[in-house]
Amino acid sequence: MPAIYSLPENVWSRIAAGEVVERPASAVKELTENALDAGAARISVMLKDGGRLRIVVEDDGEGIAFDDLPLALMYHATSKLREISDLEHISTLGYRGEALASLAAVADVEIRSRQADDDEGGLVRTHDGKITEHVRAKCSQGTRVQVSDLFSGLPARRKFLKSASGELRRAAVFLREYSVCNPGVAFRLEHDGREIFSTDGSGDRRRVLAKIWPEGAEIQTVNITGGHLALECWFQSRAGISGRGDLMAFVNGRAVNDPVIRSAVAAAARELAGNWALFFTLEPSLVDVNIHPSKAEVRFRYPDEIYTSIHHAVRSLGSPAVIPETVTAPVRISPPAKTQPSSPPSRSGWNFRDTPTVKATPNFPAENVQGEIFADTETVPEDSGVRFMGQNSGGYLVYDTPEGLVIADPHAAHERVNYERIKSAAENSRNVQKLLVPVILHPTLALETAEFEEALRDSGFEFVNSESGVEMSAVPAVGSVDFEPEALLRASLRALKNNHDGDTRNILWRTWATMACKASVKLTTKLTEEEALSLWRELHGCEQPFVCPHGRPVMIELKNEDLLRRFGRE
Repeated sequence: MPAIYSLPENVWSRIAAGEVVERPASAVKELTENALDAGAARISVMLKDGGRLRIVVEDDGEGIAFDDLPLALMYHATSKLREISDLEHISTLGYRGEALASLAAVADVEIRSRQADDDEGGLVRTHDGKITEHVRAKCSQGTRVQVSDLFSGLPARRKFLKSASGELRRAAVFLREYSVCNPGVAFRLEHDGREIFSTDGSGDRRRVLAKIWPEGAEIQTVNITGGHLALECWFQSRAGISGRGDLMAFVNGRAVNDPVIRSAVAAAARELAGNWALFFTLEPSLVDVNIHPSKAEVRFRYPDEIYTSIHHAVRSLGSPAVIPETVTAPVRISPPAKTQPSSPPSRSGWNFRDTPTVKATPNFPAENVQGEIFADTETVPEDSGVRFMGQNSGGYLVYDTPEGLVIADPHAAHERVNYERIKSAAENSRNVQKLLVPVILHPTLALETAEFEEALRDSGFEFVNSESGVEMSAVPAVGSVDFEPEALLRASLRALKNNHDGDTRNILWRTWATMACKASVKLTTKLTEEEALSLWRELHGCEQPFVCPHGRPVMIELKNEDLLRRFGRE
């Protein structure tokens, strides 16, 4: 066994820094949380090249004393706790004393700071993890931290960073979430000299949410109290909009990524799909925030109360009596009640060329699953001589053909038709459908689009810059299936983010096909004779009309000879 020896500081400091500083957004998070802990009323973040070249965070908080500036750059040096008992009731966002030291280990850092009672402030600089300068300096009250050339000494780590637009988007998402949690603080984000996002610090949370969430849908709120916690829940419906809603969750002002909260919202989304902002308040001793250096993971003493409070919020929001006013609803914490799935609504007068906007699913099963019925393609009935006899109580379609009777599943049939329409459109040359009215992209969506703009343009999306912002002027012409343009863009972005094999064209058409699948008629949809025959013709124009894209049978045939034999007439 090799001998055990102590790692040199320049090695262990970089290992430790890797847990705290993963990318530019991590640095923005740590510095912003420090500013909030310092009581800042104004926080400005300036990025160069997505933060890869330079990150500057300025605040007007309490500031750091001149003599304490070198200490601020040491590991495990903090002003936020003193002894082990303090870990039981942490009320600040930072407390581990790692952020600034970690940044100094992987970048050049400069700190300028002045306290309110001091005539002048101080400046400290580091290079390669060592302090190179510590002098008095003129500066405004508060603190200004500049981080330059992140991971310049760690090329292996630097190559894993995303593009400038990708890193900017991550930082912007974090800053927008914290602006919602702290509406009384004025935030400003600037990238390469251009303002990306700002709030006025008025204290109006609804006003901040209106800047972040899409326009049009009403923003609702409800307060839930019970057990050991209080929940302030904000919600915006995304009814009719494809895709998963946004989720922001905070515990005592700290942004968290907690599986209990995620699972509760996922269950709630079956009743109310939309954007969520959840603010939990509970005694610090009832939540353990010392789980991971990133401080995004927590453990609750009473996790069932978290789940149940969200459940009661959903019930309150679902009641017309509480929309859109703020309602305080005392509740008794108890296990969530089970809900029965609702049956799909029926539709009449369906036009197979008119598909509605629906939610997309994350994956699409493999195509070309061989079915056992109608395996002999040469015996498929022709359209001539086919008569639609009706739709039974179960929703299945019954056709009379020269060869016998055919019973078809309309949902599976329409899935196959839509699937092959989009596959054909994607395999052909790049087709573009110009939008009569360009769609102005929300700033957050515009940032996500910029990260994958080349792939999106290659697939048929078109974007232009205008005084109103980024506009989407065209979308891919995906056969005759109609999608709401923004829903198509959002679904495509999700697919590109999760694409690890580099096959952009393949992943996008499968995503669109998934949306088309979900847009297919339901088994409960009542079809006219004309619609049923139209579906028959389109289905038999498919390459594989006998199974749906999931591998389920589309139709079952009872041949005339089978009927004769069963009735004893052979």
